[in-house]
Amino acid sequence: MKKILLLLAIAGLSGVTMAQDTNSSCENKHEVLTNKFWDNWFISGGVGAEMLIGNNDAHYGLGDRISPTFNVGVGKWFTPGLGLRLQYSGFEAKGARKGFGSYATGRPDASGYYDQKFHYMNLHGDVMFNLNALFGGYNPNRVYEVIPYLGAGFTHSYSGVEKTQGLAVNAGIINKFRVSPVLDVNLELSGMMAQNKFDAELGGEKDFDGVIAATVGVTYYFKNRGFKKSKACPPQLISEAELRGMRNKMNDLNGEVQDLKNRLAAAPKETVVVKEVNDTPAVASHAIFFNLGSAVVSPQEIINLGFMVDQLKDYPELKLKLTGYADSATGSAEVNKKVSLKRAEAVVDVLVQKYGIARSRIVSTEAAGGIDKFGKDYLNRMVMIEAVK
Repeated sequence: MKKILLLLAIAGLSGVTMAQDTNSSCENKHEVLTNKFWDNWFISGGVGAEMLIGNNDAHYGLGDRISPTFNVGVGKWFTPGLGLRLQYSGFEAKGARKGFGSYATGRPDASGYYDQKFHYMNLHGDVMFNLNALFGGYNPNRVYEVIPYLGAGFTHSYSGVEKTQGLAVNAGIINKFRVSPVLDVNLELSGMMAQNKFDAELGGEKDFDGVIAATVGVTYYFKNRGFKKSKACPPQLISEAELRGMRNKMNDLNGEVQDLKNRLAAAPKETVVVKEVNDTPAVASHAIFFNLGSAVVSPQEIINLGFMVDQLKDYPELKLKLTGYADSATGSAEVNKKVSLKRAEAVVDVLVQKYGIARSRIVSTEAAGGIDKFGKDYLNRMVMIEAVK
């Protein structure tokens, strides 16, 4: 008696073990679906202050070199960790210059330095790297993220007779604070290094000019924002030889079961025991596992169902009760209720359409919704099949 039940339990557990291993390998926090071109676009803007770093600006104190600035940008995230943007930044720069010349204002001080002020723009393209997503995986609900960037562009001055232009390199760090799915607040620390003619004062000690800035702003994300996590594992193909070997093992087990039943039936003293076996469902409960968000029965689980069907052929009087589950860690209660029911119905379809189990043998198909019962999220995405009288 015990050996019969043990052999039947092994058949059911083998399917459960294979399903667990398959699903656990699909748990990858970095894996998302590639989005379409018009997904994950954003527009941003900010205001703040900047400081000019030119040939003679160090002659003045920091307070005399602070001026207002703003920026406006548009961009797109291609993956959770990599994005591109085009930004217009600048406004006004203030500093000091030796002797009268371009952008000089007022009268010189005792050392011959003039106040210098001009308006400019910096148009640049940047490559952005979301460090939290790159190292910690995609999480749309993460409140704070660090995003360094590096880019290049050009500058143009709007002031004076000499409207200078030049190439520039940009770098900085965006501190992103999530307010809602469509809105972020940003603290951006940036730096620009431009050609020496940026402030129209040549011949100084430095061979470049620069600007450092700090701005506070917001970012708005358009429709089709965010990324979808990968729902399916890469297909795992099983060769005909492997499938044939698995079937042969099951046939061997069924042969041993049948041999033991015959021996029990031939023993007069054990007739009652055999009768007791026939009165008790001898098919172990069976679990069919699903990928995240999916209600499609995988090829591996279809094979597992075939093993159970082989057992059911010996017990035509048994009925089946199916209960679908989802993991409570993802999705709302309403979504989990729907997907757990779809999973149960998908298993019923395989049993009826592929294996010819009469639909009348399915006594109930239930949806339990999201649960956190079996320790791992992937173990909660399943359908439990129970054999009942």
